[in-house]
Amino acid sequence: MIDLLAKLPPYDLLDEKGRESLMRISVRRTYRKNRVVIQQGDDSNTMFVLFEGEMKVYVEDDQGKQLTVRMLKSGDSFGEVALIGDFPRTASVATLTDCVVYAFSKENYLAFLRAYPEILLALSKTLANRLRDTTEELGSIALSDVYGRVRYIFNKYALNGEGQVQVPKFTHREISGMIGSSREMVSKILKELEKGEYISCTQKHYIIKRTLPVNW
Repeated sequence: MIDLLAKLPPYDLLDEKGRESLMRISVRRTYRKNRVVIQQGDDSNTMFVLFEGEMKVYVEDDQGKQLTVRMLKSGDSFGEVALIGDFPRTASVATLTDCVVYAFSKENYLAFLRAYPEILLALSKTLANRLRDTTEELGSIALSDVYGRVRYIFNKYALNGEGQVQVPKFTHREISGMIGSSREMVSKILKELEKGEYISCTQKHYIIKRTLPVNW
């Protein structure tokens, strides 16, 4: 974990002693797949760094309809905004796989920030960039049709691996939660993309075989 902190803004600005101090106030926790780690509306008393696994950040209305606003991978932190702002959780976080996190209590984390004020500006920039990315993503989703939203998600999460352009194999329900559409519509679009030989599927990934068309 301490090696991960050395690469993770804003904690990459700390020297070895600072990172060791941060590790000393952390608690290692494990969560199984499909567990809720943070519940929307709860008090904010902990922030987290995801060490292993994948999670989603989502909001939910009174009828149980969900919209995924962020996907989390190893190295991502979450829970700082509500903790620092001292207001209830604005979103929920749930595991998509078995996960390992390092948790920091509000009291200890704020004491750490007071002891290392040099990282406060960098932390503010990190949170501001996260807000900007979320705003841009929600704007793109709101102004696109369903196919455009699916295309946006594929392009956002596409990575080069093993000589192929790969996208994590989110379930159709997970994709529908990211774009605010029905699972049935997502399934139809993915089936058509596969039929048109734009994508193929493996056990863990979607493979983008050629550039997805702008319109469908």
